Amino acid sequence: MKRTLPPEDTPRILFVALGIWAVATVVAALQGVFAKLSLAEMGGLSLFAFVFASATTYLDRSLRDYLATRSTRSYLTFVIEVDLGVAIGTMIALGLAQGRVEAALTSFPLAVVIVFALPLAAVGHLLLAQRLLRRDPVHALRSPVVLP
Repeated sequence: MKRTLPPEDTPRILFVALGIWAVATVVAALQGVFAKLSLAEMGGLSLFAFVFASATTYLDRSLRDYLATRSTRSYLTFVIEVDLGVAIGTMIALGLAQGRVEAALTSFPLAVVIVFALPLAAVGHLLLAQRLLRRDPVHALRSPVVLP
């Protein structure tokens, strides 16, 4: 009996993984887990999340193949939306902390921005830059120049 692997549904797996990561960071922030960390530990956690997400993006073949089918417009839309989320979350967190920056960095809205949104935004920016740098030059620039 020949065994066949079921087809992988990459978009669904990506959505579920990002959802679990987001929920875990929100719950941890609400429970005060990030408040127990120093700023250096928060930065290290954010850097680890970025490296892990980048490595997953570049090492997982099915994810790479799925992302290759996405349009440049979808990358641009994603980056703009995540950047707006980061900006809004930062403004809300600083407003709630009433100017205490260190307290804001380890509390609910901004801790989620640092551990979830910033690494995700950074990977989105990398993918967008990679897509834009791989594009073909404009056809008009490749046409020969005719001088009178």
